[in-house]
Amino acid sequence: MRKNQGMLTMRDVTVADCSDVADIYRHYVETSTASFDYDPPDVGEWEARVAHGRSAGLPFIVAEDPDVMPGIVGFARLGPYRGKTGWAFTAENSIYLRPEAAGRGTGGRLLGALIDKAGPSTVRHIMAVISDEAPASVALHAKAGFVESGRTPNVGYKFGRWIGVVYMHLDLGPESGAP
Repeated sequence: MRKNQGMLTMRDVTVADCSDVADIYRHYVETSTASFDYDPPDVGEWEARVAHGRSAGLPFIVAEDPDVMPGIVGFARLGPYRGKTGWAFTAENSIYLRPEAAGRGTGGRLLGALIDKAGPSTVRHIMAVISDEAPASVALHAKAGFVESGRTPNVGYKFGRWIGVVYMHLDLGPESGAP
């Protein structure tokens, strides 16, 4: 898949992209509460996530924008939600951008492309679990049609303080998911 809007190009991730993906995610682990990870996954872990996503039929896409910088400026992926059999047709999304790419519409385009690539035979619902300190992410998901389905205050702990989460979901329709 290749989608080009202006200079922004989106395509499926490759193993060669995992170094850039790890670098983008590391920024959020080290500087923000967008991720509750304390230690950023290494390139090998990202390679494993790419392989697992492919085997599960879950999309993982990257964005390139030479107007911002060479290489990958962001990524979006669907991953398993909760890891139990009954959740098999529900996926959790993740979207991360290089700070230089923020405010240019890249996040919305990545999220739209990710939704478009969600396989109707594998995904019925997409869940977003968002730090309550990330209102721009909440707004991004709402603009894409996600509905807030709950909040849990003070459920995560990072940087010496408690942080809540906002749960949002997108129902892809009854024709999606379980056979």
